[in-house]
Amino acid sequence: MTKTLTMLALLSYANTCLRLLCYRRGLANHRLHVSLVAWLLIVATGTSALKIALGHGSPSIGQTCIALTLCVLVHRAQGNVANIIRGFQ
Repeated sequence: MTKTLTMLALLSYANTCLRLLCYRRGLANHRLHVSLVAWLLIVATGTSALKIALGHGSPSIGQTCIALTLCVLVHRAQGNVANIIRGFQ
């Protein structure tokens, strides 16, 4: 069970980080506060993925659920943090 939770969390964090890093804003307006939130999410998910990958911790069920939920939200918004903040329409 622990290995499954660890792999799910690792893949969720890494996938979220990569999706945010690959986002292209196109013609959308640049907003500093949204960019800062996106940067914080990239740093947080990237360091969490590295921590798990290097074996410095094992996530709990709650942390894995949060990682999966964040991954689903980011992919549903296609990496656009502004859509996550204001909600989907």
